[in-house]
Amino acid sequence: MKMGMQTAQARGTFEQEESEYAAFDRQLLARLLGYLLRDRRRVLVASLAVLIVSGFAVAQPIIIGVAIDRGIRAGDPAVLSLAALGFLAATVLHAGGTHVLLLTNAHLGQNMLHAMRVQLFQKYQRLPLRFYDRQITGRLIGRMASDVEQIGEAVTEGAIGLVADVVLLIGIVVGMLLLSWQLTLIALAAAPLLFLSGIVFARLARAAYRRMRARTSTLNGVIAESILGMRVTQAFARERVNAQRFDTVNRAQARAQFRALTVSSSAEPVVEVFAAVSTGLVLWVGGSLAVDASTEVSLGVVTAFILLVDRFFGPVQELASRWDTMQAAMSSAERVFEILDTDEAMTDRPDAAELPRVQGRVSFQNVSFAYEPDRPVLRGVDIQAEPGDCIALVGATGAGKTTIINLLLRFYDVTGGAVLIDGRDVRGVTQTSLRRQVALVLQEPFLFSGSIHDNIAYGRPDATRAQVVQAAQAVRLHEYVQSLPFGYDTQVEERGGGLSTGQRQLVSFARAVLTDPRVLVLDEATSSVDTQTEGVIQAALQTLMRGRTSFVIAHRLSTVRDATEVLVLDQGRVVERGDHRALLARRGIYYKLYTLGLADGEGSVGGGP
Repeated sequence: MKMGMQTAQARGTFEQEESEYAAFDRQLLARLLGYLLRDRRRVLVASLAVLIVSGFAVAQPIIIGVAIDRGIRAGDPAVLSLAALGFLAATVLHAGGTHVLLLTNAHLGQNMLHAMRVQLFQKYQRLPLRFYDRQITGRLIGRMASDVEQIGEAVTEGAIGLVADVVLLIGIVVGMLLLSWQLTLIALAAAPLLFLSGIVFARLARAAYRRMRARTSTLNGVIAESILGMRVTQAFARERVNAQRFDTVNRAQARAQFRALTVSSSAEPVVEVFAAVSTGLVLWVGGSLAVDASTEVSLGVVTAFILLVDRFFGPVQELASRWDTMQAAMSSAERVFEILDTDEAMTDRPDAAELPRVQGRVSFQNVSFAYEPDRPVLRGVDIQAEPGDCIALVGATGAGKTTIINLLLRFYDVTGGAVLIDGRDVRGVTQTSLRRQVALVLQEPFLFSGSIHDNIAYGRPDATRAQVVQAAQAVRLHEYVQSLPFGYDTQVEERGGGLSTGQRQLVSFARAVLTDPRVLVLDEATSSVDTQTEGVIQAALQTLMRGRTSFVIAHRLSTVRDATEVLVLDQGRVVERGDHRALLARRGIYYKLYTLGLADGEGSVGGGP
């Protein structure tokens, strides 16, 4: 039952996502073509190549017609030889133009993919955390990978190919008219029906490809979620249930893709039927006229016409497939531009100033905050921290501890009140200058693929090896790194694989030390390590926190006991404040948390964030 509800919910999400997108937007297409026009030189080369390819594609049948009438039938070897050489030259130039066009398209496509992915990646870096609270990782990856790939293919192969096919069709029609306007009318008699059928197929393809892209996006989301949550999956023996869920989503994607391919594959046979009908009519009528000596239609003209008709319906077939490609890319383009057009709510103000080196005086003045309207998380919070103070935040899960940290780093903006550092509102300074002076150490340390040196120097990429070693020594990490075969050049696997939780935490501490912050934020930084490792970290913390303003979210009493002030939060309000001894003497909420912690044998003073 639960599985069915999840599937139905996912299906509802797909359908909602499909209905939000417009069918075909000229402004959207113009915006995509704008990426191509950044490389005007190659666009000009491609345009010239299109003219060359189209021109010689029309010239080849006409040359054959001339060879038949004025060479073979007229018995003129000189004309026949000249026609043969002309046909060879036209073929070589056609092949050369095709090669240049394909090569130019490849350059344009790759340049476009590069530019769009860089722009999208930079957008991901700038978007606020509020955006990621509502997103699925796999879908964001899908937009960067498959959606952008689809767009690149559509614009280079689809749009440029579409223009090339249209130019070729115009050239073929002009060539037909020069040979015989009567046969031209006969050859194009089926064109209106072909055009109407193309409109029908285009509409069917649009819906089918939109559904396919939505299913593919969700499939990517399920895969990413499953990989990231593998430890939890195996811990709760959910492998079979997750496999069933994946099978359901995978089948939905396969069905959607099959429908899209069915529509695409149906278009080609229809075009072939129309081509056969037109060729048969030209052969019948043109052959009859050629037999009649009183007409101007010769055998060479009929032969050239049949070749031109065959070449006419080739681009028509391509137009159908290219149009499908363009339709398939429309939803991808809408998805990508939806990200690129997302409001960066946490941008710096136009008059934002650089925050100079601060002393570390932090003030929360009647701060209120809500992640969602009408659901406040903080209510009238007042905090005053002097340079060198250690402020401990404790409370039950959802009390607002991590939210206070998020506001200090300006991951979110307050909805009421103000957060000040050295008397400056954090909303009035640049985010970069603010975060350079505030170091954050998370409960679950995140390491990036690369060397240990790179991970320690993540906040200061220009740091020397000596500075990195000094930071590692401060947190008692140096000895461990020295024991590794490659020392600081030892490669760290994705998310810190290969290192223990304590070792990953020590690396994150060294990273913080290296930035020399004036304000230090520890978000339950010792709750995931064993007691022995915590002793090493606590010794390093004493050095790290000295002379710096520190905000600590911690479960264990060892971090809270020595705090300048302990703030007890409950439902978004500071309900108790004071040092450890004073709060115990009050026998309030802190005392209950303390007592519960001793009963559990963990010395715990609160829940999660």
